[in-house]
Amino acid sequence: MKNVVVPQIKPQLIRKKVVVKTTPTVKVVALPQERKVIKLQDLPKALSPHIYPAPQPVRPVVVQPKNLKRQQSSGVKKKPHVQYRTYDPMPASPARVKAIQATGRGKILVIVANGPSIVEAPLDRLSNVLKVEIMSINAPDPRIWPTTYWTFFDLSQIRRHEKIWDNYDGYIFNSTSIKKQKEKSMQFRNEGGHGWSRDLVQNIYIGRSSVYGAMQIAQWMQFAHIYIFGVDMNPAGIDGKLHFYGTNPDVDPNIRAQRFAAESQYYEKAAEVLTDEERVKYTFCSLGINPWPFMQKYNACEHVKAVDVIIQHAAELNIDQ
Repeated sequence: MKNVVVPQIKPQLIRKKVVVKTTPTVKVVALPQERKVIKLQDLPKALSPHIYPAPQPVRPVVVQPKNLKRQQSSGVKKKPHVQYRTYDPMPASPARVKAIQATGRGKILVIVANGPSIVEAPLDRLSNVLKVEIMSINAPDPRIWPTTYWTFFDLSQIRRHEKIWDNYDGYIFNSTSIKKQKEKSMQFRNEGGHGWSRDLVQNIYIGRSSVYGAMQIAQWMQFAHIYIFGVDMNPAGIDGKLHFYGTNPDVDPNIRAQRFAAESQYYEKAAEVLTDEERVKYTFCSLGINPWPFMQKYNACEHVKAVDVIIQHAAELNIDQ
């Protein structure tokens, strides 16, 4: 395959595993840019506001030390390790999750999150592009709906998009908190804390971001490359907006903006876990907008130019195969 014209960033991979107990303070610098902003009211009014996915309810699981009997006999007491995870998926899910493994080989996945920058990207040009599949995160963008995949991990998404959910027949990826399921729905057991799952039949790490879980799904499906739109994470937003559809009435924008620092740590930890070969398969299409340090550890390109890059990449995949 020919080299893809994507701005390459030489990653600095840290191989040392670190237990992060506190969130480091990160200085946020909003990068001023001149851009043509498409008015949100010009978009179809097909979507209702959605609530930002809240952390999933988790249950404590006590893991006893292997040498517990020896400790008890010697009088030495050691606290058991406590893990947090959601409940097990419904019986049909594990087989469905297993069935999609490696189904993305030789194709590109485009993940579309809800940052305001997606309004400026001509995503509609990606519809029906050979070798390109699209995954919607939370509130779908009507310009590209319906997409092949839809990922959300909070029950509020069904409540707010019930009509869309009723008429959708694609693949849906949920946590076990979503009890309402369809024929192509799949549930994942969410492990608490920082981590990265390579076996989605067992679990997934959603962290504080649905996109973070979607990245693990993309790896499980073994897509050749993954382009991610809408992970802006910029407290300043674009034209004062944090979401492409406008203002979320259920979450104060100031509180939402404060979550970005903790959210960025999951992408930092993933950069430590992924190999160089795995990490270069992810391109964040929010260069110059997302201000967090983890962006330096992945491929990145400008959102307004990314569609052309993806179409060229797909054409080269078609030639090679």
